[in-house]
Amino acid sequence: MKKKIVIVALLLPILARAGDYGASFLSIGLGARPLAMGGAFVAVADGGSAFYWNPAGLALVRRAGLQGMYGPQFGSISEPLGQFHHLGLTLPLKGQAVIAVNWIRLAVDEIPVYSELQGDSYWDRFHDPSLRPTGLPEGYISDVEDALFFSFGLQNQTRIDLGWDLQKVRVEFPLGFSLKWFRQVLGEGEATGLGLDVGGMCRIYLNDFLQNEHFGIFSLALTLRDVAGSTLGWNTSHEDVIPANLVWGVSYRQPVKALKGAVTLAHDREKRYHGRSRWGLEYSGYNLLALRLGLDAGRICAGAGLHFWRLSVDYAFISHELDNLHRLSCGVRL
Repeated sequence: MKKKIVIVALLLPILARAGDYGASFLSIGLGARPLAMGGAFVAVADGGSAFYWNPAGLALVRRAGLQGMYGPQFGSISEPLGQFHHLGLTLPLKGQAVIAVNWIRLAVDEIPVYSELQGDSYWDRFHDPSLRPTGLPEGYISDVEDALFFSFGLQNQTRIDLGWDLQKVRVEFPLGFSLKWFRQVLGEGEATGLGLDVGGMCRIYLNDFLQNEHFGIFSLALTLRDVAGSTLGWNTSHEDVIPANLVWGVSYRQPVKALKGAVTLAHDREKRYHGRSRWGLEYSGYNLLALRLGLDAGRICAGAGLHFWRLSVDYAFISHELDNLHRLSCGVRL
C-alpha cells in the first residue's frame, strides 16, 4: 500500500499538467549541500548548483569545475521508484564573468495504465460484476523530464565611503541569469518549453563596516524564476503556463576561530506554493568536514560534506511524509 501511495505522489505533478505543477520536477531541488540546508540557499549560492538557486551566485565561483548529483526519488536507494540526476560544467571567464551548462533529468519507469471504470456509478458496478475492474494494468508507460540550463553570472564590486571616520566598506553585487529549455515525454505525449530565471545579490563585508576582523559576510538576495511565466506546449495542442516565482533570502557567514571554520545561517521564502519558508545552518571547516541542518516547510533536512584536494562529496537526508529521500553530490575543480 505504501508503494502505491508513493507512485500516486510521483504521478500527481506529472498528470496535473497545469498551474503550479507544470515542469514540477524543477521544484524538487538540486545539490546535496543546499538540500541539507533545507533549500535555504538563494543568498548563499556560491558553488556549481548556483545556476539553479540563484544564477547570480555563479559569479562567486573562482575555478572551473564539474558537478553531478544522484537522487533516488522514493523507494530504496538501489531500486527507486524514480531517478533524479544532474550533471554540469561551470567555467569562469576572464574578468568577473562565469558561464555554466547544466542538465537535469527525472525518470519514472513502469507507470501502470488502467482502463476507465465501466458503468455510471458504484451502484452499477456493485450489481453487475461484469462492470467491475480487474485491478490489473493494461500496460505500462514511462515519464522522462529533461532540462538544459545555460547560465551566466557577473561580479560587480565596489567600496562605499560612508563619510565617517571609517575605512571604505566592501560590497559585492553579483548578477546572473539562466535560460532553460525543458522537455517532457509521458507515454505518447510530448511537451517542450522555454524559461528564464534572473537573480541578484548584495554581499556586505561587516568586518569593514564594523572595523572588526572577527565579523563575516551578510548577504541579501532575490531570484525571479520563470520570468513573465513559462509555457510548456504539448503535442496535443494543450499548453501549461508555469507562473513566475519570486524567492528572496538572507544569510550570514560568521568565521569562528575556535571551531577552525565558519558558521552560515540562511533563510529563504518564496511566493509560489503558498509562501514556502526554509531555514538552513552550516558549519564549514577550513580543513575537510562540513555539517549541515535545515528545515523546509516543516520537514527536517540534514547532511555532511567532505572536501579534499580538488574533490568534494556531499550527502543530504530529507525527511518526507511518504518516504525519506537521499541525495549524493560530487564535484571536481579543474
